Amino acid sequence: MTTLDLPFQHRILLIEDDNVSLFAASEMLSRLTTMVDMARDVEEANERLSTTAYDLVIADINLPDGTGMDIIHCAYSSAKSKNKATPFVALTAHQDKKKHQAILDSGFVDVATKPLSLARAYLFLERCSLNNDELAPADLAVIDLKLGMKRIGAGNDEKAVIAIGMLIESLEEDIIALKRLQASNNIAGVQEVLHKIKGGLEYSGVPRLQKHIALLYSEINTNTDLSALQPLFNAIYEQVALLTTAYQDLVAGRRSN
Repeated sequence: MTTLDLPFQHRILLIEDDNVSLFAASEMLSRLTTMVDMARDVEEANERLSTTAYDLVIADINLPDGTGMDIIHCAYSSAKSKNKATPFVALTAHQDKKKHQAILDSGFVDVATKPLSLARAYLFLERCSLNNDELAPADLAVIDLKLGMKRIGAGNDEKAVIAIGMLIESLEEDIIALKRLQASNNIAGVQEVLHKIKGGLEYSGVPRLQKHIALLYSEINTNTDLSALQPLFNAIYEQVALLTTAYQDLVAGRRSN
């Protein structure tokens, strides 16, 4: 297999202090993307982040000389950093939801419990592609059944359609909660609901809504007044309505054929 045959063309920094875990994860990632650099501690990671621009950073939280949170803080605040907007995802042995939320609050876009699976690594890299600023939400499809099939490993699009239907059913309750939390400026509550929605979107072929959710999620991390983000909230509500209509038309069309 050549690099042109790989699913992604991203440069990744993998930060892990355990040699076995580092080897296994790097081998896994090398089957998905073209370039995987490695660091074993905070000092080495900071040095790499100050000299090389990455598309994605995957960082262990507990390291010999600090934490993954130390690394992301330095990357986003240091004048030397070449990765001030690079997405970070975290690896941790902890399954505690409060600890996961603390990690997300520090700036990470997602958290995975060890060991890292090939499917999870694929989703991280796919999200990295969707977060590319060159792809505006309007350039993405409302429903992409091929993407949905790939994400759930289905051989036909029937299950991809079912997954979207389940997502829409879940979104009905999520959007009600989102509007209520937005009205009360409950930032932590909004983040929790968005994180839940993001999880469902990763298993459905709806890239336009996923992009809008990602945009709002990133902006909330730097805002304390949700009213200032009203246009982003409105865009999500409009996209959910658009998705619902597109899904209904899709199902009706399949029934008539």
